[in-house]
Amino acid sequence: MIVATTPLRIPLGGGLTDLRAYAERYGGVTVSSTIGQATYVSVLPPVEQRFEVHYAGGFETAGRVDEIRHDLVRESLRAVGMEMTPVRLAVWVDVAGESGLGTSGAITVGLLQALAAYRGDPIAPEAAAEVAARIEVEVLRGASGYHDPHVCARGGLLRLAYQGARVEARRLALTPERRDAFARSLVLFASGRQARTKPSLDLLSAQFEQAVPVLHDIKALALVLEGALERGDLAEAARCIGQKQHLKMRLPGHFSDAFVEDVVARVEACGAAAQVPGGKISGYVLVCCPEAQHERVRRALSDLREVPLELSERGTRTVSL
Repeated sequence: MIVATTPLRIPLGGGLTDLRAYAERYGGVTVSSTIGQATYVSVLPPVEQRFEVHYAGGFETAGRVDEIRHDLVRESLRAVGMEMTPVRLAVWVDVAGESGLGTSGAITVGLLQALAAYRGDPIAPEAAAEVAARIEVEVLRGASGYHDPHVCARGGLLRLAYQGARVEARRLALTPERRDAFARSLVLFASGRQARTKPSLDLLSAQFEQAVPVLHDIKALALVLEGALERGDLAEAARCIGQKQHLKMRLPGHFSDAFVEDVVARVEACGAAAQVPGGKISGYVLVCCPEAQHERVRRALSDLREVPLELSERGTRTVSL
């Protein structure tokens, strides 16, 4: 049995400038980090000469690849040339689906890694990220941007720059003390909400020209955040994280509603910054502030569930059991 483990991620700055329309024309920049929560993909030989696919909320069997309903599984099998190689395959995730924590990108990277290893021709994480991004951006027509597969495959606190599909990665130059201090300033809450990303991004694409000035501001803010983190300026980093949320709420798409406005206001009343991750209204709320303010934030968000948060340096990895 082959098992691929791929971390999820929290976006901090620059999100949505990795979308194809923006990245190809202007070049995008994101700052983000992988976290301890992960996705898991296992691949085993078939019992019968059929594909078996297990995933949260679903199970299916198919005689042919094109009969598989799970988009990421079907397209990953095609991408590695396993259309005629039935397998038993399972996908598990540490968080609920449609979370806004990069699940689809991480799953696709894990599928490609696991299937390539099963085939006996392993691929490097960076190569898996490129193929996974092509599946989501091109094959599935904008279900995501280029960001998630690339950060989840590599792992760590990264600055990624996009010129269309070409991606350059740089690890932020933080001392261990500054990295730990930043990690301790973050608190993550689950709201229990779920929403698909593609409808939100479709709305953004339909009104892209109106969105461009805001996306320019989001990219510029990511560069400010990068510098603040490397200097250890946590107050400025928190300001950038919170300002990114306010910019995103100005964009066309499913980025804000009464719930989001209320949560952001409650967090800011505590002197903290909030961001709702992902290309839609996600199921999580990320808060950044000094540790001394965490208890006040917890009281203000007592209707939400706090989730353990650990910044991870590890990218995708595959083992044979």
